[in-house]
Amino acid sequence: MATYSLVIRRLMICSVTIVVSRAMTSPLLALLLSTRLGLNQQDIGLLMGIAVFIATLLGLYGGYIIDRLEKRKLLILAMLSSAIGFLLLTFASNLYLTTLTLVITEAASALFLIGSKAIISENLPVGDRAKVFSLRYTLTNVGYATGPMVGVVIAGHMQLAPFLIASAIAFGSVFLMIGIPPTQRDDSHRPLSFVSTLRTLRSDRTLILFTSGSLLSTIVHGRYTLYLSQFLLVAYKPAEALKILSAVLACNAMTVIAMQYQIGRFLKREQLRYWIVLGTLLFMLGLIGFSLADSLLTWCLAMFVFTLGEMIIYPSEFLFIDTIAPDALRGSYYGAQNLAAFGGAMSPVICGYLLINAAPTSMFYALGALTALGGTLCFLSGRRVAASPHI
Repeated sequence: MATYSLVIRRLMICSVTIVVSRAMTSPLLALLLSTRLGLNQQDIGLLMGIAVFIATLLGLYGGYIIDRLEKRKLLILAMLSSAIGFLLLTFASNLYLTTLTLVITEAASALFLIGSKAIISENLPVGDRAKVFSLRYTLTNVGYATGPMVGVVIAGHMQLAPFLIASAIAFGSVFLMIGIPPTQRDDSHRPLSFVSTLRTLRSDRTLILFTSGSLLSTIVHGRYTLYLSQFLLVAYKPAEALKILSAVLACNAMTVIAMQYQIGRFLKREQLRYWIVLGTLLFMLGLIGFSLADSLLTWCLAMFVFTLGEMIIYPSEFLFIDTIAPDALRGSYYGAQNLAAFGGAMSPVICGYLLINAAPTSMFYALGALTALGGTLCFLSGRRVAASPHI
């Protein structure tokens, strides 16, 4: 990371700190909502779904704002919003304030993700972007692997302390971004209005086709920890289910940390749609492996294959949008592609229905069919990337 500019180095650090602050609180959020508001698990899921839905829609407008205003300031705003959101969660005592607070934290996360992608594209030559995005994804996985453990340990001594610490981490991250020079903007190419930007996005069939395919794929990889835990609780006793889940999540984290950056170095724009096909096939093989797994070893092997697909698909999605987006509309294009996050909200609903109304393993075959369809749509949309003159 020493070879990259100050902007990129600070952005990488902030990406980790923001993820750590979210990961510290994520396993404790359900407990907080249950004890403070008296919500059951179904109500908690509905509340989180509403917050994610609203935040995803706001992310579309956030992408437009990123194109019009100075990106560094918007990342600072996102981090401040996260800090305020985590702090308010410790005081929220009614459903309305809690819902508002969750929307703030989720929207801030979406704005930070969209803005950081736009800054990476803006500050790096084309050949370095996949490597840096893979590096960022590796570092954030370190945060996701360590954050929950730290949060649970701290909560054992003081239940609300992880939320206060997360707020302090997000607030401290602001000073890292303040210390870098402002982003230079070309005001002559700013989008004229949000409505005109929406018309441009709507008319881009490549973007619509790719985002549709990404949405279907996100049903598979966006909330896989949730549907795996749902399946394991149906197929195994709770103690055995927890043992398997812990092992496969550790396998996922270690594989990403060890291999993500190296894989990112091999991704090329002219071969992008073929990489997406490979990632899709690995997802499907991993899902078949889950359906057949009957021991801790076979579960971990299936997760290893599934994770290889994950490590290809995530940077490929970034590179795809980076290639088709006009310079003046990068934030808007990333915001539009972020609508694929709706797939993550659909996943527990689809999987829960299948687990109740069909054979449990049929869930994996249904997910395999969805990822095959999503990969096909992404492959078809990739013809424009393959023909792009600036690859």
